[in-house]
Amino acid sequence: MKTRLMNFQFGLLPAVLAIFVGWAGAAETDRATDTRILLVVLDGFRSDFFTPELMPRCYVEAQRGVIGTAHHAVLPTVTRVNASTLVTGCLPAHHGLVANTLFVRALNPTGGISTGSRQKLLAVNESWNGRLLAVPTLAEILEQHGQNFLVCSSGSPGSATLLNPTGAGAGILHPEFCVPESQRAHVHEVVGPEPPETTPAGPMMQWMTDAYLRIGIPEFDPRVTVLWFTDPDHTSHAKGLAAPEALEGIRIADAQLGRIFDFHQARNMKVNVFIVADHGFATYGGRFNVAATLDAKGWMLRAKPVVIDGAVYLPKEHEKDIAAMVRVLQEDPSIGPIFTPAKSRASWQGKVPGTLSHELAGGGHPHGAQIVAYPRWTAARNPAGYPGTVQAPGGAGHGATSPWEINTVFAAFGPDIKAGIRSAVPTSNADLAPTIAYLAGIPIPKTMDGRVLREILVNGPSPETVKVRHQTWTAKSADGDYTVTLHASLVNGCRYVDDANAAHD
Repeated sequence: MKTRLMNFQFGLLPAVLAIFVGWAGAAETDRATDTRILLVVLDGFRSDFFTPELMPRCYVEAQRGVIGTAHHAVLPTVTRVNASTLVTGCLPAHHGLVANTLFVRALNPTGGISTGSRQKLLAVNESWNGRLLAVPTLAEILEQHGQNFLVCSSGSPGSATLLNPTGAGAGILHPEFCVPESQRAHVHEVVGPEPPETTPAGPMMQWMTDAYLRIGIPEFDPRVTVLWFTDPDHTSHAKGLAAPEALEGIRIADAQLGRIFDFHQARNMKVNVFIVADHGFATYGGRFNVAATLDAKGWMLRAKPVVIDGAVYLPKEHEKDIAAMVRVLQEDPSIGPIFTPAKSRASWQGKVPGTLSHELAGGGHPHGAQIVAYPRWTAARNPAGYPGTVQAPGGAGHGATSPWEINTVFAAFGPDIKAGIRSAVPTSNADLAPTIAYLAGIPIPKTMDGRVLREILVNGPSPETVKVRHQTWTAKSADGDYTVTLHASLVNGCRYVDDANAAHD
């Protein structure tokens, strides 16, 4: 299949801002300029969390709009990768933020750089010639068209930074920092000091909501706002998937959103609201450890790779060892799907038998590792009754290829959104930026991989009429003892990875 992903040509981007002139299509001049757009991100929110019991207010609001049942995070299913996708409309192959922990040899030749830190991201930005993301973001695109973009976040400083790396438009409101920094004293005077970190993260989410209501709307009146709620992710990591504290965090987020909806309604504001998540969540427990598996066969000493989670970065002179190292990983029963460079240009097959290409899963950027391995998963349920168990250490987490980490909440409602429907048409985090740009009356940049979700919009086609194809890719190791399988859905030239796993005979 020849998708937009396959057509992109990589290279250095010394004149990346020139992309702004490469628009596809004409501006939508009939869009109402007084309609605002609010993108709500509930960090780590699985699709099966979206119930009237856990989110009574949001669920009621969503009932008058569209609830999507097939929304996808992009791989890897981690926060900062998907934050970058949400604001660029691009897969990691194009925006270049390929992992939560990056390997930037110039900054750390033997280990990783955490993207959760704003200061470390700013260092990466400098190392990458002032382009933390390789393509323009919504903030930059809107600013070019005279429209304001605002981020209000209770997540990590790093994820907030990636939502608006250049600080365009109205900038960023975060408990720990503000962009521009000159407004920080004013923000803390109006909203209050930095709140304590708790589980659930109620004080942080309330601070963020107050910042939006007291400063964001009255002082900046943004056309587009991203609101990032740190729960349930924050509390799920600490207490476990669907632990009582994590479920309470969801209810707190719902209550804060209720305040926002009441504010909009009291002022007769016209707002198109999207509710999504950066990724889902699963129960974790297992021995997946790529570095240990390679070390047991002497490869850590022999090839001197930098291993960050499941990503293996090799010195150029040791790329000849990729096949031998992959065979070692394929023998480890805790290891699931493995991705390597494409066997040939635009191929779905990896260069090593029994692997898939990075490009098939939306990867393949030069910042990425030569080998990426994920843990295996099963449908086993945890004590709370939620399915999805991943063979990796820790009580609960995300980042792997199970459907419970990929499939997240999706709801939309507002004056430009259809009323009272459910849609099973696959969507992804890459589709939000082009859809928001369309609603803002801005032509869709050619840089974007995602599509406009016309089937959920007023006057768009019925979801039932949208053609969806499903495809499976399978590869076996040379000895036949390891089989990797990836399932994806295909819509209008976009490929959505549904899951990937491996079997060991």
